[in-house]
Amino acid sequence: MHQITARVVENKEITRDIFRLTLFAPAVARESKPGQFVHLQCGVNQSYILRRPFSVHQTVGVDAFDVLIRVVGDGTKWLAARRPKDSVNLIGPLGRGFTIGAELKRALIVAGGMGVAPLVFLALKLAEEKVKVYTVMGAASKDQLLDFMDLKRLTRKIAVSTDDGSQGHKGLVTDILGKEIEEADPDVVFACGPLAMLRAVAGISRRYSTSCQMSLEARMACGVGACLGCTVGAKDNYLKVCSDGPVFDTQELGW
Repeated sequence: MHQITARVVENKEITRDIFRLTLFAPAVARESKPGQFVHLQCGVNQSYILRRPFSVHQTVGVDAFDVLIRVVGDGTKWLAARRPKDSVNLIGPLGRGFTIGAELKRALIVAGGMGVAPLVFLALKLAEEKVKVYTVMGAASKDQLLDFMDLKRLTRKIAVSTDDGSQGHKGLVTDILGKEIEEADPDVVFACGPLAMLRAVAGISRRYSTSCQMSLEARMACGVGACLGCTVGAKDNYLKVCSDGPVFDTQELGW
C-alpha cells in the first residue's frame, strides 16, 4: 500500500458523465491485482476530506492504471475536471481482489453497468492465464455498455442485455444468466454490479452449483479497515468491504 501523488496522463469522457482517468503511479500499477481498489482524494479543501474508492480498471503498461468515474456529485465532478499533468493524491492498492486458482479452466464474468470497472482487469489476467472466459453484461442502454469491445476481444462469447432493448436481450442481465451458465459450464462466476443484481447472480450460481465471487461497492471513510464504516452482514458475522473485500466468495456472505 502506498500514499502518493499521481500525475494525470489522460482523462477521457467515454460516454455521458462517465470518464476514464489514467494515472501515472508506477508502484501502484505494478502491485495492483484484479479486484483491488484505490482511494482517491477528490478535491483540495476541507470539503473533500473523505476519499472515494475506485476499482483499478486496468493497468496501462507497467507504470500507469485506469479508473472509471461516473459524475454523481462534487467530488467526482472535480475528478472529471482533471487534465493531463494535474495531480491526484491516492492510497492503494487496497483490499482483497479476485482469487484465480491454478485449477481454473473456465470462467464466466457478469458485469452490470459500472460494475464492469474491475472486470476488464480480471478478464485480461484470465486471458494471460489461458482461462476460457465467457461474459454476460447488462446496462440501461447500448451507450452504457462500457468496454464492450474490450470484453468481446478478451472472451469467447459475450451475451448482452439492456433495460431498453437497444442491444441484446430486453431486460435484466440475470434473465439470461442461467442459459449462459449452462452453455459455458464455468468453474467460477465472477460478478460486479448493483446489489440486487449480485444477490440474484449468487442465487442463480448456487442453483447451478457454481462457485461465485463478487465485488461489492460500499461507502468508505478510511479504506483500510479501521473505521468500520463499510461493514456488510455475512453468514456468521460482519465483514469490512474495504479490507475483508471488496471481493467475497458468496459462501462467506451466506448468499
